[in-house]
Amino acid sequence: MNAVDSMCSQAQVIVTCGTGGVGKTSIAAALGTHAARAGRRVVVITIDPARRLADAIGLGGQLGNEPQRVSLDSTGELWVCMLDVRETFDNLVRDISPSPQRTEEVMNNSFYRSLSKSLSGTRDYMAAERLHELQTDGRFDLVIVDTPPSRNALDFLESPERLARFLKHPIVRLLAAPGRGGLRFANAALTPVLKIISSVVGSDALTGVASFLKVIDGMEDEFSRRALAVAATLRSNATSFVVVTAPAPDALVEADHFVSELKRLGIALRLIVTNRMPPRFGDTSSAAEHASASANSGDISVAHHVLAELWEDVEQAERDVNDFLRRSSALFGSVSTASATELATDIHDMRSIGLLAEQLAGSATEQ
Repeated sequence: MNAVDSMCSQAQVIVTCGTGGVGKTSIAAALGTHAARAGRRVVVITIDPARRLADAIGLGGQLGNEPQRVSLDSTGELWVCMLDVRETFDNLVRDISPSPQRTEEVMNNSFYRSLSKSLSGTRDYMAAERLHELQTDGRFDLVIVDTPPSRNALDFLESPERLARFLKHPIVRLLAAPGRGGLRFANAALTPVLKIISSVVGSDALTGVASFLKVIDGMEDEFSRRALAVAATLRSNATSFVVVTAPAPDALVEADHFVSELKRLGIALRLIVTNRMPPRFGDTSSAAEHASASANSGDISVAHHVLAELWEDVEQAERDVNDFLRRSSALFGSVSTASATELATDIHDMRSIGLLAEQLAGSATEQ
């Protein structure tokens, strides 16, 4: 069984990482297709605010927070969805709130409304929460996460633990403390700290945070529990991380960054996909084609010159990719690989996704 077959048949979560322009979203969809063909019930979620996943599978602007099933000739199922931060946050509050009245209080809180609309402030936390929801959804046995094409794409891996630490911080406990008088009854040791915070963020903002924390009083333990459950899943053997790259120099630099970030986070790298590789032209080489060009004349010589230049591109791409794979292996030991060539047209429907899935499975190294 090769690396792609093994991962798609055994993993509970697959996370794809990579910079923009390497086809990462298409790879995520292709892995989902391969797993569905093997009989699994798969959902692919993109936490990228761009609509690349919808475009890749031909759904246009129809993709949202609720998974949609994709028509696929397979024994399994393929579903897709796109993270909606506000909807996920609202669903979380409804799920853990002790009563409809408390839910309404949270929803009407001005700080909550501001927080749930602030994509930069809450996207990472809600991506982790949405992963939790999908992984515990009985409709699916594999969740594939398509991360944004950003150097900060792995921030969501650390966000659950950051949230748990935040909710247990003494200042947070103090701000959430019930009783009249609010901050006037602050612990003497923390009062200077609160004054500093207030001078930076403003007393109104601090009061707004305190009001929000009071509204969710008693719910923070469930916030923490779910956050830490996601963190444990992401670091377990149930989750496989895939770095997607292409032979372009800037893409390989970014791939080095993702590999080093996974190493820093103590997370195992399961698979490297080198996408958009230039296709080979027969079993020759640039040197052989240059020799043939010199040995002939006219149109035949020109044809061999063209083939020589194409082969130079192939050989340079393979050298650069092999150097990257050696650097990755130095950090993680032996890393499984798969590759796909540049297709003649952009991926825009399930037929092209299926062709990509076949390339990945056919090129993968053995486990």
